[in-house]
Amino acid sequence: MTPSTSALSKQRYPWVTPVALASSLSAIVIFGGSTFVAELMTPGFDPVRQTISELAAGDAPTRIFVTIAFVLTGACHMLTASFTPGIGVPGRVVLFAAGICTELVAAFPLPTVASTSTAHRFAAMLGFVLLAIWPALGMRVDKSLPFLFRPWGAIASTLFIAVFCFTFLGVWASASQPAVGVWERLAADIEGVWPAVVVLILWFAQRRRRASTPAE
Repeated sequence: MTPSTSALSKQRYPWVTPVALASSLSAIVIFGGSTFVAELMTPGFDPVRQTISELAAGDAPTRIFVTIAFVLTGACHMLTASFTPGIGVPGRVVLFAAGICTELVAAFPLPTVASTSTAHRFAAMLGFVLLAIWPALGMRVDKSLPFLFRPWGAIASTLFIAVFCFTFLGVWASASQPAVGVWERLAADIEGVWPAVVVLILWFAQRRRRASTPAE
């Protein structure tokens, strides 16, 4: 007997690929690891009051190191978006755009630690918003997909991320808030981890799906 049409469909159209698995996990290691190391390399840096962007400012000792980390993290997001067909196309486009924003954050650094930059601020804010909303835009009306990808699960994901994202943006907009660094790291870490959460859930669901597909 030959494989059924549904079995062939499951084999030919994966929800997620090894490239996306590697890129989504790498984004966590690159961004989180580089930030931690850069903070240790910067005497007097206060992660409670200072932002990650200050580690890549023009006069920061870790400027090149953190800038490279931003570039690699953005590339990881773009690869994850490109190689995860299980995510709805609008969500993949937005996640890819978030990766571009991360590249722009690297391209338009703060001139100095104590200064600001309109281009940098815009790219960072847009990137944070896009990384918060892509799960809802990536929803699929497909009962074979895990709950996280169906409408209610996708919307709940975005609401969860958005709480941290918009809280940080509100704190960032207020010069009187002393814990901007804490809120930025919470928002950035959750947004950075979420693509990997999505990919891992799809990866294991895909393995179960293939295991249950008859070979003939």
